[in-house]
Amino acid sequence: MLTTSGYHPGAKIYYAPAAGFVVPSIPTPPAPCDIQRAKEFILDELLCDFPFVSEADRAHAVAVFLLLYARDFIDGPTPIHLIEAPSAGSGKGLLVDVLLLPAVGRHIGVLVEVREDDEWRKRLTSCFLEGRTVIFIDNVNRPLNSGVLAAALTASTWDDRLLSKNTMARSLPVRSVWLTAGNNPVLSTEIARRCVRIRHDPKVDRPWQREGFRHCDLRSWVAEHRADPVWAALTLIQAWL
Repeated sequence: MLTTSGYHPGAKIYYAPAAGFVVPSIPTPPAPCDIQRAKEFILDELLCDFPFVSEADRAHAVAVFLLLYARDFIDGPTPIHLIEAPSAGSGKGLLVDVLLLPAVGRHIGVLVEVREDDEWRKRLTSCFLEGRTVIFIDNVNRPLNSGVLAAALTASTWDDRLLSKNTMARSLPVRSVWLTAGNNPVLSTEIARRCVRIRHDPKVDRPWQREGFRHCDLRSWVAEHRADPVWAALTLIQAWL
């Protein structure tokens, strides 16, 4: 657990918390009451107003939330998490922000789907060169079908020719957390096999007009209380360890 500002040689990480960002102390090991408080914060504060279709869909959302903090424990690829709903305005983008903002600290840039594998290759190579924490493919409207994307989802390293150059980028680490979102998206079999579903359904005609949420502006609330979801995630991971 890295809690001291500065460079940590063993982890090869430089920790520079934002001004005012202080995570409450993580107990080692967490007591049952700490674990319960962490679970209640995630389920009853962050995710309480999302209409998940099943308990499995809700559990998969929790998994995405924790994955950003536990990614370095996983020696190999992780699946792409698909956030889907039956119609626009159901809260897919809001769910992505709620799950990712505490760990990343800012809005995530998105990729849009492309048709050609060569274009997928160029975009993914750029993401791996940048060392992106998250690769988010948003607004999937056409069938998501790409052999290059499927290969990247199961790769630990990536080789490709650099754009406009004759040199190769070799053994780029593939350590990103993968997400995609769409309304009733269609996936190829090879993409679907690499996918974990998170479906929610408000079951109303105009889901963007819903009211009565626990937090009126959930994005702003998460940004203001960012240290609390980070504490909840780290507490659960520490309990697992």
